[in-house]
Amino acid sequence: MNRDDAVDVSLLITFHNEGVLAHSTLNSIERCRKYAETSGITTEYVWVLDAVNDETREVLLAHPAATGNVQIIEVSHRDLGASRNSGIRAARGMAVAILDGDDYFSKNWIERAWFYLKEYGDKAILHPEFVVNFGAHLAYCWQIDQSGQYYEQDGLLVNNYWTSWTFAKRSVYLACPYSVTRALQTGFGYEDWHWNCQSIGAGYEHRLAWGAVGFYRRKKTSLVTSTTASGAIVPPTRLFARNACTKEAR
Repeated sequence: MNRDDAVDVSLLITFHNEGVLAHSTLNSIERCRKYAETSGITTEYVWVLDAVNDETREVLLAHPAATGNVQIIEVSHRDLGASRNSGIRAARGMAVAILDGDDYFSKNWIERAWFYLKEYGDKAILHPEFVVNFGAHLAYCWQIDQSGQYYEQDGLLVNNYWTSWTFAKRSVYLACPYSVTRALQTGFGYEDWHWNCQSIGAGYEHRLAWGAVGFYRRKKTSLVTSTTASGAIVPPTRLFARNACTKEAR
């Protein structure tokens, strides 16, 4: 595929200091990409390298996927929301899959998300149905379908219902950019939780890609644990605050 050709899905992965873990993640996403393409779904990679260390850069550039249809974007935001926004602006896909650089996925994740996006329509935001936690914490759970019986809007005041892995039309991410938080400087954090509330407030609906599984690596020290330790809170959202505003994406 020519890199100027239009594609169905941009696989957007943010990298920081994952080191050798990035290799295994790319192996997992390559399985997803190849499985999707057997169903006629065209893809590209968008790798956002946010102030990565040398080891992570070497691992990425040495991976066989680096010679394929991939955009490599180097930034120094040191902020996950800002990194994703940069990748979304560069993406050429009609849809975008937001992925993290140290997690794994069942091979049908992209194919199922594409299928259900067409089933539910342009206002849908897809998540894997099932989550397996591994590493420092072992657990599993089903995610919540916003149209189902277990969804309670007020629950989002105290809990984030979904992981960071999302799949939606690129226009959704452009209309609802991620907030730039930097918890230690601002006191605000949890950009994924905030984005989920913002997108619901804007009229989008979080649905499940039934049959797809995400494998979430839990670390003793991570962005979530450091954000929690800092006492950060979720920024105001349009879902719960009538006059809430977001920081301009940058």
